[in-house]
Amino acid sequence: MHWIDWLIVLASLVILAVLAVRSMKYMRKVADFLAADRAGGRYLITSADGMAGIGLISLVAYAQKFRHAGWAIFWWNEMAWLVLTILSISGFVFYRYRQTRAFTMAQFFEMRYDRRYRIVMGIVCWFSGIVNYGIFPAIGGRFFVSFLGLPEKVWGIPSYPLVMFLFLGGALLISAGGGQVLNMVTDAIQALFTYTMCVVVAITVLCMFHIDDFRTALCSNPSGRSYINPFDTANMPDFNIWFFLINLYMCVVGYGSWQGNQGYAASAINPHEAKMGNILSTWRKISITHFNTVFALGAFTVLLVPRFADTAANALNSIAHLPAAVADQMQMPMAISLLLPIGIKGMFAAVLFYYMLSTDTTYIHSWGCIFVQDIVLPIYHKPVSQKTHILLLRLSLACVAIFAFFFSWLFQQGDYINMFQMATGGIFNAAAGCAIIGGLYWRRATRWAAWAALCVGVPLALFNIFLMDVRGWHWMRELLLTWFPTNQTLLNAVDKCPIGAAYRSLTILLLCELSYITVSFLTCKKPFDLDKMLHRGKYADEASRKLEQSNSAIPWYKRLFLGFDNEFTFGDKIISVSASCWAYFWGGAFLFISGWNVLGWFFPNVIPMWPDSWWFNWLMFYLTMFTILAPITAVWMTCFTIRDLKNMFKLLDERQKNNSQDDSDDGTVRE
Repeated sequence: MHWIDWLIVLASLVILAVLAVRSMKYMRKVADFLAADRAGGRYLITSADGMAGIGLISLVAYAQKFRHAGWAIFWWNEMAWLVLTILSISGFVFYRYRQTRAFTMAQFFEMRYDRRYRIVMGIVCWFSGIVNYGIFPAIGGRFFVSFLGLPEKVWGIPSYPLVMFLFLGGALLISAGGGQVLNMVTDAIQALFTYTMCVVVAITVLCMFHIDDFRTALCSNPSGRSYINPFDTANMPDFNIWFFLINLYMCVVGYGSWQGNQGYAASAINPHEAKMGNILSTWRKISITHFNTVFALGAFTVLLVPRFADTAANALNSIAHLPAAVADQMQMPMAISLLLPIGIKGMFAAVLFYYMLSTDTTYIHSWGCIFVQDIVLPIYHKPVSQKTHILLLRLSLACVAIFAFFFSWLFQQGDYINMFQMATGGIFNAAAGCAIIGGLYWRRATRWAAWAALCVGVPLALFNIFLMDVRGWHWMRELLLTWFPTNQTLLNAVDKCPIGAAYRSLTILLLCELSYITVSFLTCKKPFDLDKMLHRGKYADEASRKLEQSNSAIPWYKRLFLGFDNEFTFGDKIISVSASCWAYFWGGAFLFISGWNVLGWFFPNVIPMWPDSWWFNWLMFYLTMFTILAPITAVWMTCFTIRDLKNMFKLLDERQKNNSQDDSDDGTVRE
């Protein structure tokens, strides 16, 4: 990189470090460490949580999927966006979870089921999380070694473990030093930089290519494996319509179960602010989605268009020495980086560093806190001092970082990143999805049902992970070949299980759901008192009781499709309606266009299916809309995130000066 690029990266890091140090004074109590003393406003929550949830690994996985399936697979995301927006606007899971006043999901499990289930699920959640997080440092380390052109070895030691050590060390200093307070501050600051940089980089990349370059790249694959036409992908082996449908189903039934950012679920000032932060995520995602799409499209074009053949060859040569699975992950970022002009490349590097750092700090914090809050303290079952409690949390966070370092170094990944994330998340989500939705919404759900789903899901999910390691599949393949020595499928599947990880994960999830429902019907003797757990009905305070009564007067369709409740101000309604209309526009377009093509498939002589040229024009319209809105939403989110950040500091200051913080608010379940 040019010295100007380095200056951009270093300047943004210095500003981040200065603000982080100045914010350390606000972390004094356990509630600050776990949930920033519940002082987050809606814009701060949506920006910081959104930044924490992106991750460099997510961008690499997105680009990897684009490289193998083009834009065709992303067409189906429009349906997912519609479904998830409805869930978000309605407050599904998150509103009720915030009503329980739990710090962690496992604390909710104790409220709803029992302490032993909390402890076991805490262990499962923690283990699932650290394994899922285990490859994050490796992806980040290998990426920056390749991107920055660092030597492969330093003093005979591979470079990427050294880079991992530096990155994990910095993330640990932030998350262990200031807990959720510092995580929210640094994630929010990174979001502020990222909003602007993403817009500038994306528009620059668009200007580097001609529209015919995009057309040539996307229309280059043969029939049956189209990069642009989602109805012409029958021969696409991995990222096809079935992968999408499985992923969508798992997202819905596991909605709210993933605890990688669990600190943010408890950090909002109140349930309404948490709900509004979720709704605002629709607009917060615009600039990020635009950046990710343009980045993937630009890199894809470099690799496939003849006039960029020399650049593509240089990019592939620079990563040819890497293992096949790693080289497949790195080719898209390397391809686009070689074309970026001075200054823009520095912004690109800064954005990707922020992507990585925000996820590292959040995941280290989440899994470290879960280990203490949901395993150690419930087993110890005695009060500890604030000082001891914070010390335990910090030691736990350090252990997570150490585990991630060695797992990243030793694990030999043999499958796509998306498949690995789906499978490792399933260790916890397969059983937790049932327990969360059933526990929050079904009075007849029982603790025995939750245990049944756990006993079914965890062993099968662990075996699924075993098959994803190259060495694990080699062992299993040799065992199967002793029984079926002439099976051609096994003989051809040298380094990868022939049954995809997505299909294996879906099977595990369905078995868990069947166990949960069946056992609930068999063991329920008395319906659970949900009102008591949710602090409503006769258990609500006066303000909450009035709110419940007034909410019941709002028509169901406004509550479901627009998210309205009696806490909504006029401004809240505008935000909710705008987010809803945006999602419903794309969702409606998805239904109309998909319906057109389905009819065209059944009645080709009556109505024609869309040709590739029509699909390409639709993609250009999609990019145009995002290009127009990305700068607007970036300015909007930036201004109000700064406001909420100031308000959080002011609120924490007032609570500390007035000594109004509740020392007992430490995640302990009390009768």
